[in-house]
Amino acid sequence: MSAATHRWEARARRLAQQRHFREQEGACLVEGIRPVLDATEAGVPLEAVLVCREMLHSEVALRAVEHQQQAGVPVVECSRASFERLSERDNPMGLAAIARWAPLRLDALTVGPQTLLAVAEDLRDPGNLGTLLRTMDAVGGNGVVLVGASTDAAHPRCLKASLGTVFRVPVAGVSRMEEVLAWAKERQVWTLATTARRGTSYWALEYRRPLAVLLGNEGEGLRSETIVAADAVARIPMWGTASSLNISVAASVLLYEIRRQEEGQPR
Repeated sequence: MSAATHRWEARARRLAQQRHFREQEGACLVEGIRPVLDATEAGVPLEAVLVCREMLHSEVALRAVEHQQQAGVPVVECSRASFERLSERDNPMGLAAIARWAPLRLDALTVGPQTLLAVAEDLRDPGNLGTLLRTMDAVGGNGVVLVGASTDAAHPRCLKASLGTVFRVPVAGVSRMEEVLAWAKERQVWTLATTARRGTSYWALEYRRPLAVLLGNEGEGLRSETIVAADAVARIPMWGTASSLNISVAASVLLYEIRRQEEGQPR
């Protein structure tokens, strides 16, 4: 193994394993054919492409590797053993890339009359965040805001679950929900808190845009202060013994109801 290959592989492993290193470098490791292609199609700059030709059999992916090489992006040839060490997947496909990507500042999000945002407070599970990003992309949403101690969108499990939509749906990070609420009020964004036990049934609400849907973490939901400060509260009814839905499921239910109303579809 050459010294350059060793350096690239070591950098890739650190980006996969260490959040503080991702944040410090403004970069992340993207793994898999579809996520890498989505990153390039979204115009995300690549530092390097890592490929194991013994594992990579997709002609589309191989052409993409060649295109990146012709564009001057370093292509790092990895052995099967090396690629398996840096991979987060059970069955790696032999393609990864180091991408220059980091969350936006809140002020960088654009707000228009039809804006639809999801705001996640202390969201801990990167898989849930990836699923939320996929849902926001599916409903034509305009961004996700991560508040407080939320996981980072560049986590390998989030990147995997998002299927590349992390590069298509703007993601912003902020320290406190109070900052989000003040930002929303200043821009006349309607804020909607979500709960399992309080508020108006989400079927009975009339939604209006620009809209920010506020979501709590997996264990405790939204803080009471956030619920009180929101413009409206939507309750998702629970008939069983579970106290709440998975956050990404709750978001999907609510976001699709918003779109159903807007499209004028019957229940």
